[in-house]
Amino acid sequence: MNVLIPISSNGGEPMDNQPISNTDYTKEQAATANHAFDEAVKQFLREWIENGTVADSAKARETGSNAGTFTDFVRYATIAEETETFIEEGALRSFFKHHDDALEQLLEQPAIAAHLLRPGWAVYFEPDAYEPVLAKFEKRIYNLAVHREHLEIPFRYSPTSRQGTHGDSIGWTDLPPDHQVREDIGYYFGTRRSDTTALTILGRQLQREALLADKLPVQVVLEGHMDESLRAVKTETERLDTEGETQVRCFVIQRRHAADDRHLGAALLLMNPAQPNQPQRLIFCDTLNPNGQPPWWESFKRKIDTVFPQPEGVAPVSDRLEDGGVNLQRLHDGVPVRHQDIDCAFYTASMARALIQTAVQQPNVLLNESISEIVGQMTSRMTDYFEEANRPKTPDVVREVNIIRRWNTGREALLNLMSNV
Repeated sequence: MNVLIPISSNGGEPMDNQPISNTDYTKEQAATANHAFDEAVKQFLREWIENGTVADSAKARETGSNAGTFTDFVRYATIAEETETFIEEGALRSFFKHHDDALEQLLEQPAIAAHLLRPGWAVYFEPDAYEPVLAKFEKRIYNLAVHREHLEIPFRYSPTSRQGTHGDSIGWTDLPPDHQVREDIGYYFGTRRSDTTALTILGRQLQREALLADKLPVQVVLEGHMDESLRAVKTETERLDTEGETQVRCFVIQRRHAADDRHLGAALLLMNPAQPNQPQRLIFCDTLNPNGQPPWWESFKRKIDTVFPQPEGVAPVSDRLEDGGVNLQRLHDGVPVRHQDIDCAFYTASMARALIQTAVQQPNVLLNESISEIVGQMTSRMTDYFEEANRPKTPDVVREVNIIRRWNTGREALLNLMSNV
């Protein structure tokens, strides 16, 4: 992975004020690449129009020869000028309206695809909100694509409410004074921590990891919210019981807490098929680990006992709940939204991956060891965020890792689209 580093001319500025860049890529290089990309898109749109999309274009070609009259020449020039204006403004939106596979068609163009799929080291990130410097038409492509269901390119688009007529992003300073949102959440470092496409990509990565488990079989659960995932675990365990399975199963969950809580968490359940209503072990891993009891503790216990009710006189399953949280997410009062750390999707995916790897390599730890040992094993495998067991990397390094992970998630979404072309 190409890790971004802070570049400072005087070496004394705090991290938030230093340009975030790659060791060998500059803002000037990004501007040059972006200009070439915009020209490639405009040429593509020009050819699309000339192929008959605009009714007058064919006539314009006929009347644009040297043999035409002066009136024909003026008319041709007028049409050509209108066409160029259309290309600069509304043509891309029109292209998306005319074609259900608009993004896929663009990805078939080598120059366009090469830019959209460029790796993180070929991107310049602004110092303030760690935004990638994107081309004008690149922003429009991402914004227009999101109007199609489940076609968002994770972390690279503005909400439809923050888009202009031609698909451009509207900055918060340009919003009406009475608009409820008066602070920029960022185009890239925004609050879309649970895009459907992004979570699907992370979920597939976890499922691939789980295929390696044999001594302690692992199933990754990605259904609904956390309580729905718990029900899915119970249902699957009941099915295993009816099929005569006897081996203990490990279920790893990565989901949002609830419909009214966008925060993401990871959970691990050890289930004996013969006892589908009695989890053998239940661990919840959050990205905020405050001193004392986490704020979600009682709420999550109620969810557990709703899914796994016990007869009167039997201790509730929630009494077995263990806290496997780590302190990675750092939110601070007074910090601008664009600077807040809200990458819980990446943190929880990393925790879930580490738990799966523990099940593959040292299943006895999950079956028999203490929660502190499990957290130690988990964090020692989270090398993207931890120097060693229980010792996180510095906040600036963690932030830089997340910048690259955001970019790569969008890149994988585009690669998935290309594979279906």
